[in-house]
Amino acid sequence: MTNETRAVSRRERLRAELLQEIEDTSFAIIDADGVQALSIAALARSMAMSAPALYRYFPSRDALVAHLETASYQQLAAAMSQAVEGSRKAPRTQLRQVVTAYRDWALRYRRRYGMLFGERAGALPGKATTQTPLDQAMAMLVDMLVALQDTASADSTSGDRTLDGQLRRWARSQERPDTPPGVARAAILIWTRVHGIVSLELTGVFDNQAVEAQRLIDLEIDSAVQSMRPTTP
Repeated sequence: MTNETRAVSRRERLRAELLQEIEDTSFAIIDADGVQALSIAALARSMAMSAPALYRYFPSRDALVAHLETASYQQLAAAMSQAVEGSRKAPRTQLRQVVTAYRDWALRYRRRYGMLFGERAGALPGKATTQTPLDQAMAMLVDMLVALQDTASADSTSGDRTLDGQLRRWARSQERPDTPPGVARAAILIWTRVHGIVSLELTGVFDNQAVEAQRLIDLEIDSAVQSMRPTTP
């Protein structure tokens, strides 16, 4: 290895270490006070650096927040995946484990969760060229529901042709073009209902109440799975 190669490798290592420190410090600010408390100036103070030095890594606060959003999606998707990694349990049990991991991550990192699903100040990109970590997590959910689906309900539909067409397009966007509308509908229902319950839980709606959020979530999972089965005429 030449001296020049060693110098380049060292610069790359130091840059990677500083980027990790920027990410960790940014998340510490967000976890403590929310994403609204994060600014390049606040980050620079926390890291004992100058703001101009940080701009060499992120050209704007929006660019920094976009990076943190991607990292948070990756963390959430990883938590869901790890919940069933190597599991030999029944598909429905694995489905509950994945959803429980989603809720646990949201409760542990409530301000990161709020950053992901709260109102955004900037516009999102018009088109995504690659699958996002959350798309990958949704694909995992779809695969679990396919494993749960009865053979008799393979062609189950919603009874709404327009919705069925939308569900088929959604399945293609998830790179699961063969997913029946009934499975796609169940996947979306589970995610939206769990997200709704978790969001209410994070705002304290269930505090000091006799209703357990996890039991509501389990009921919604059962209801979505049941919806894939054909109805008796």
